[in-house]
Amino acid sequence: MVATVMEDRIAELDRKLEFIVEELAHLKRVRNSAEDLVADLTLVGRDAMGDAVEALGSAALRPQEIMHLFKSLLIDARLLNGALLQLESAADFVQDAQPIVRDLFHQAIAACQNLQEKGYFEAASAGMRIGDALVQSHSPSDLKQVEASVPQLVGFLRELTRPEVLQALEAIIHGFGRVQATMNVNKSLFQLVRDMNSPDARRGIAILVEFLKVVGSRSGSAGPAGTPATQTVER
Repeated sequence: MVATVMEDRIAELDRKLEFIVEELAHLKRVRNSAEDLVADLTLVGRDAMGDAVEALGSAALRPQEIMHLFKSLLIDARLLNGALLQLESAADFVQDAQPIVRDLFHQAIAACQNLQEKGYFEAASAGMRIGDALVQSHSPSDLKQVEASVPQLVGFLRELTRPEVLQALEAIIHGFGRVQATMNVNKSLFQLVRDMNSPDARRGIAILVEFLKVVGSRSGSAGPAGTPATQTVER
């Protein structure tokens, strides 16, 4: 019994010794690897330092220039950091603005679709075709003449939009429509004379005569090139 216990203890001691030997061998291998790495890094560092010294020597840099170079590197590093921060802020802004831009884009599409449904695009296309036809059908001299006539056209439109002129035009159009609807061409001479003697007819004849007088006065006082007279005719 005692011999068996002693054998077990001896076997356990052998296993522990083998484990310790293996650990020592592993530590030796790790130390050798570290020493090799240090040796390699030393060689690389020595070569890099030699190259740097050789480059600096060939560049003939003075200590003040080297210090200026380091300061420039530090300043550029600060600028680079600021630029990176700005880029990060811009990226955040773009990310925040994406929903707003998407919403505006959808609104623009809806507005364009609404304009298309109302016919604005077709009207614009027709206007462009009309403009092309006008340009192609008129010579440069015609366009210059139209350009010179723009002030007169503007004045004519200004006079045409006056309330009394619009009322007169409305009366003329209404009168022509009424005459065409109730016109009787089989009237006798006596009936025509009686109609001309009516107050409405006399008023119309008076207006027509005054109109002819004004037209004749303006035509007589116009210049040789067809320019309007400088004097204003009282009506």
